[in-house]
Amino acid sequence: MKRKSVKKGTPQIVERVSKELPTSVKIGYRDIEIEYVNPDFKTDNLTDCYGEYRAREGKILIQHDLCGQETSNVLTHEILHAITYAAGLNQADSPLKEDDKEEIVVNQMANYLMGMFRDNPWFLDFIKNNMNRNKDSV
Repeated sequence: MKRKSVKKGTPQIVERVSKELPTSVKIGYRDIEIEYVNPDFKTDNLTDCYGEYRAREGKILIQHDLCGQETSNVLTHEILHAITYAAGLNQADSPLKEDDKEEIVVNQMANYLMGMFRDNPWFLDFIKNNMNRNKDSV
């Protein structure tokens, strides 16, 4: 029997979220908005995942009530989808042209990056402190 598809609507944006949460991220040439939303079981919006990257809209949607660890992981995951899209890695004849392959690669990369950041807390500070140093100051 063919599965009945549910038309996705516009998710309900949550206006009252922590001011510390980011609202945009720059990926390549593009500013991507970050919106915090409620999952909606009637429209099937974000009921089977914690986040979603919408390339045509230039948005990342994240469920609003996740713990910090999950929010960080989901944001990293969706940023990797945005990078994949911007780099054309999911276009025809590209290595991640199939949705399932893209999801597997992005999921594993996000999970391992988050683990590496957590196990090596010095690393993010190292990147921030050395990003703009010239070769003579290292």
